[in-house]
Amino acid sequence: MTCFCRVGDAALTAVLPLELELILLGYSDGYIRQASCSALLSHCHEPASNLSTASTPLPTAHGDKKPLFEAQSRVSISASIQSLHFIRNESTGDTFIVGGSDDGGIAVWSLRDLELRARYIHFIVPLLHVAQVPSHEENAGPFHGCMLFVSGDGTIAVIALEEFQFLCIIPGSASPLSNLYYGGGTDHEQTMTVYADGSARLWDMKAREFRRAMDLEKARDTLGRSPWQEIALDDEASQLSTTFSDLSNESIAAHRATCALSLALQQFVRFSATDPKVFNNVSSYIPKRSLQSTPIPQLRALLFVLLTPTLSPEIDEMCARKLAVSPTCRELDHPYSQLASVCGQSDSRDVWCVSGIASASRAMAIVAVLKTMSHYEAMNDDCVTVITFYATSLAPLVGRSYKPPDLVWLAQRWFETMNEVRQAAKILVDTGVVRMNDDESIALVDAWKQHLPSSEESDKDPKKSALSLFLCGYVAVEKRTLLSDSLLTIIANSIASYLHEEDPTCRVLAVDLCTRGFHIWQQHVDSMEVLRALFGLAVCSRKENISVQNVGQQARQAILQIASTSTALFMTTLTLDILNPKSLEHRKIMMQVVAFLIRKKPLLLYSNLPRLMEAVVKSLDPNSTSSRDAVHDTATEVIGQVVKTFPTVDFHMASQRLAVGTCEGAVIMYDLKTATQLYVLEGHKKRPAACTFSPDGRRLVTVSLEEGVVLVWKVGSSFTSFFNPGAPPRQGHSGSQPYKTLSFNVGDEANMTIAETLDQVKFEWVSERSVVLHIREIRLTFST
Repeated sequence: MTCFCRVGDAALTAVLPLELELILLGYSDGYIRQASCSALLSHCHEPASNLSTASTPLPTAHGDKKPLFEAQSRVSISASIQSLHFIRNESTGDTFIVGGSDDGGIAVWSLRDLELRARYIHFIVPLLHVAQVPSHEENAGPFHGCMLFVSGDGTIAVIALEEFQFLCIIPGSASPLSNLYYGGGTDHEQTMTVYADGSARLWDMKAREFRRAMDLEKARDTLGRSPWQEIALDDEASQLSTTFSDLSNESIAAHRATCALSLALQQFVRFSATDPKVFNNVSSYIPKRSLQSTPIPQLRALLFVLLTPTLSPEIDEMCARKLAVSPTCRELDHPYSQLASVCGQSDSRDVWCVSGIASASRAMAIVAVLKTMSHYEAMNDDCVTVITFYATSLAPLVGRSYKPPDLVWLAQRWFETMNEVRQAAKILVDTGVVRMNDDESIALVDAWKQHLPSSEESDKDPKKSALSLFLCGYVAVEKRTLLSDSLLTIIANSIASYLHEEDPTCRVLAVDLCTRGFHIWQQHVDSMEVLRALFGLAVCSRKENISVQNVGQQARQAILQIASTSTALFMTTLTLDILNPKSLEHRKIMMQVVAFLIRKKPLLLYSNLPRLMEAVVKSLDPNSTSSRDAVHDTATEVIGQVVKTFPTVDFHMASQRLAVGTCEGAVIMYDLKTATQLYVLEGHKKRPAACTFSPDGRRLVTVSLEEGVVLVWKVGSSFTSFFNPGAPPRQGHSGSQPYKTLSFNVGDEANMTIAETLDQVKFEWVSERSVVLHIREIRLTFST
C-alpha cells in the first residue's frame, strides 16, 4: 500500500497548494503533477501499481472515483524538484509555475497545461525565493517586467517575464540575503542588496556592474536619498510551497488523510476567510467566489474528515447539533463532500497514537478550521469549546499511548505559515507547555537554550535562534521558577535585541513575548529601553512583508497590556521621555503613544493625567523654537483628544489656558503661550468630576459629585496677578476660597465610577454667565 507521496520510484518533494481543488505536486523524478485535495484523499490507499508514472498514462476514474492526477508535465527536468512558486504575467494574464531543483536549476511551466516553457541552471544551491517587480511600478528601471530568482546563497538571477529571457546574475554573499531594493539613482538604475551580517552592496543594473560595498548605516542613508522600492522576498502570492518531507514517514503511513488535508489547509483557510479584504488580494488565477456565498459547507466537510468522534459524547453532540458536522456532510452537492468519504477509522484514538508530528498536524488543522468557522458569530462559542477540547483534553481520553503534539514542529509552523494557521499553532504550543511536567519542560529548554540569540554558545543560525527564543520564551512565561536567573536574563536580552531586528518575524516574536511576560523580563533587562522600542514599533507606519498581523498592531496590543500591569513604570517612561527625549522624533513618538492610549484605554491615563499634561505643555516651550515647531501639531492633537475624552480637563482657545483637574481635588492652570504653570486652584476636598471655561474665559466652573458642590472661579487676567505671579486671581474676597460655592443633591445619581463620569457628566454653557450641569438625565442650571 502506498499514497501519492510516492509515484513509482519518485518521491513527493514539493507541494504548492493554490486552493483545495488545485494543488501542484513536485517529485524527485523531475515531473510536476496537478491534483485536488479530494482526489488525493480518495486515493490515499491505492496500490503503487495504480499510480501514474512518467512512462504510464494518467489513471482514469473508476465509477465515481476521481483520477489521482488531473494533469502532469510532459518532460522531466532530470532533477529533483525542491520548491514550487506561482507567478503571473500582469500584462497578458498568463500564469506560470516556477520550480527550483536540487542541481541549482530553475524551470518554468505554464499553469494552464503544465508545458515546460524555460529551463536554466545558474545556481550552485537550490532556488529559495521568487519575486516579481510590479508592471505598474514607475521606478522599476531595468527591472521593469522582470522576475527575480534568489538562491539559498543570495545569488539573484534576473529574467524577463516576456519570453523568459535571461538578463543577468547578481552574485551572492557568504551571509544570507535579507533585503532587496531597486529603483535608486537618477534613472532608477540602482539596486541594493542587504545581507544578514549588516553588509550591503550597490549595483548599477543599467551598466550591469558592481558599484561599491557599504555597512548597514551607510546603506540606510543611501536608501533615504532616493525613491527606492523594496522587493518582498516572502510574498504570499508566490511563497506557498512546502516540502512534504516535513512530515515523518511514520505519520504519513499511519494517517495519510491528515497529511493530504494539511497540504492545502493554509490556502483553504485564506479563501474561506470571512474578511472581505482577503478577496482584494487574491490573484486572478483562481475564480473569485461571491462574497455573499458561504464556505460553511466546505468547512464542515473538511472538519468531518479531521475530527475524531466517540472520544466525548458531549463534543460529538455539539459538533452534530450546533456546528452541523456529521456524516450528512458527505451528501453535500459539492466537490469538497468527497473529502468526507475517506474518513473511516476503526478507533478514533488510534490517530492520536502515531507520533507527535502526526498529532500536531491533525490538531493544528482542526483548530485552524474551527478558528475560521468561529468568525461566524452564531458558532463562535461552540467553536471555542471544541478547540479547547482538542487542545487540552485528549491525553486522558486517548490513554497511555497518546502522543502529544510535537511542540518543536508546531513552533516551526508558526514561523513558516500564514496568520490563521499561526494562531492555531500558538494555541497548541500554549496548551502543550502547560501540559508538560517539570522534567519535560527543563529538557526542552536544555535542548534549545544554547541557540538563544544572546547566548555566548549560540552558533548565530537565524532560524535556530528564533526557534530557540520561541520555545524557551514560552516555557519561561509559564514556568519561570524552573529556570535560573542567568537563563532568564539571556532570554530577556534576546527579546530586547529582537525588537530591533530587521526581520519582521523576529520583531513579532519579541513583541508577542513582551505581551505575555513583560513582568518577568523587566527584572532582567533595561525595561525602559524595551518600552521605548515597543513605543517606536507601535507608531511605525511601515508595511511589513509578512503574513502575520502587522508588527505595529501587535506592539500596540503589547503596550496596552503593559500599561495595565506595570502602570507606574509605563507612565514614568512615557512622561520622562516627553520631557527629556533623546530626539525630537522620539518626543513625537511618545505623543503618538499618548494619543493612542486616550483612544483605546483612557482609564489607564486618568490618575496620571496631571503628569502627562505637564509634560505635553512643557514640550511647547517657546524658548525652544525648533522643538515647539516639531511637536506642535502632535501636542495639539493630544490636548484636543484629552479635552474631548476627559471632563476634568478643559481648554480655552482665546486665552490659551488649559485647566487640569487632579484626583486630590486641585485644578492646575497652564498658559500654553508660555508653556508654564500659572497657579493651582484648591477648593475641592475630593475628586472633581468635570471642569469648564466660560465662553469669555473669565470663569472656570468645577464640580465634585462626591461633595455635591459646584465651585465658580475667577480666572481672567487681573492687575494683581502682575505683582503676585503664581497666585490665582482675587476671587472678590480675602483668602483663596472660590468666587462662588453652589451645593446640590442628586441622591444616588451622584454615585458614579470614574468610567461613568467620562460619559455621564458634562457642562453646557447657555449664556456668558449661565451653565447647565448634566448628570445622567438630570439637568442643573447655575449662575456664575
